[in-house]
Amino acid sequence: MSGLNQLLPAARVVTIKQIVSTQQKTNDLMDNFALVFLVIIVIVGVVSIANYMSSNVYERRKEIGTLLAVGATPGRILKMFVLKAFILGFSGGVLGFLAGTGLAMVLGPRIAKVSVDPLPAMIPWALAIAVGISVLASVLPARHAANLDPALTTQET
Repeated sequence: MSGLNQLLPAARVVTIKQIVSTQQKTNDLMDNFALVFLVIIVIVGVVSIANYMSSNVYERRKEIGTLLAVGATPGRILKMFVLKAFILGFSGGVLGFLAGTGLAMVLGPRIAKVSVDPLPAMIPWALAIAVGISVLASVLPARHAANLDPALTTQET
């Protein structure tokens, strides 16, 4: 390569190895950005779902108290809220996968000039992650609902 630099002093000689190295560094940087965005999205999702479930518990205090007063066990109340979280997570996972895949298929060729094919093998991962985040974020509000005092909830105005 030094011989080429001497023969062509006005030219910049770049080897394939340098190009590949630069491309690999760019790919690594993009992987790191994607990971940071994923962490941010997961945190926002957990906080949003926990906030929604906490609000739901707060709004349904009297109903929860009534259920507890007529014999529902705290475990049953906990299961109700966790089941709700499971259903919401499952629905969100399906809709998110379909919307994300659809957008990738439409925008991929337009923005990045690459065709995007659906990956049905990713559906179980999408569902597992969505349900896991939803249930995880709902555990504390559900435990709070299960531990409400029925006497106090029926006295509130």
